[in-house]
Amino acid sequence: MEKTNRKRGFTLVELITVIAMLILLMGAVTSAVSGARRRAKIQQAISEVQELTNAILAYENFIDPKKKDHSPLRDKLTGDDWVEASKEKMKFVLGEEKDRDIPVLFNGAVRGEKILDPWGNAYRFRIKAPDMDADDQAGNASGSAVAIPNINRIPADEVN
Repeated sequence: MEKTNRKRGFTLVELITVIAMLILLMGAVTSAVSGARRRAKIQQAISEVQELTNAILAYENFIDPKKKDHSPLRDKLTGDDWVEASKEKMKFVLGEEKDRDIPVLFNGAVRGEKILDPWGNAYRFRIKAPDMDADDQAGNASGSAVAIPNINRIPADEVN
């Protein structure tokens, strides 16, 4: 029998095949991770909009006993205008309003002077008088938004 002096090792084709498989695997993992990050940002934005809405509606429940027919949100109406959510504009839910003893109602991320969504854009909100309908709420095409359509939902005679 003839002995071969061939050394055991990997051929160039085998190495290229393994490298190609690793590249495909890394691409699939990267795609899955970036998709999960995108979905997480969307879920975070939805959660923050819900929390911001709940904070504004909770603020509405702090009715001054001297003004039972006057909602605290009546002073915060923005009309048809969408307003960027900043520390100054949202101090009534951040617990920073000096003339009222109201706790912190919104615990979302305040970065700098603005309340930003996960993509770095300022949230926008609109507080409008009770005549706002569902079609009006769809008016904000860009950015994350909160619309509070319904101040004074409970008639003054039902408030304790």
